[in-house]
Amino acid sequence: MCQSCEQLTINGVVTHELGCPDAWRDETRTCKWCGQPFKPTERHQVCCEHSCWVAYSGVDCDCELCRALEESLNQAAELSGEYHGE
Repeated sequence: MCQSCEQLTINGVVTHELGCPDAWRDETRTCKWCGQPFKPTERHQVCCEHSCWVAYSGVDCDCELCRALEESLNQAAELSGEYHGE
């Protein structure tokens, strides 16, 4: 049940009114970075996870999650002999 509109049933499919501000909540989107389908948790969300958003947008993020991911990738590169460190 949508709090922002009168939902309609068209050919047996429940849908929002045209122009409903909360219709995005029922969308399945494709991540702009990895291509995986996802349900958005924010209105203008274009990526499925924070790490995909950081990679897609090219920002330099220093959050705990990104630091842990970078450390993990560096360790994997060291094990494969591809890491050239700073």
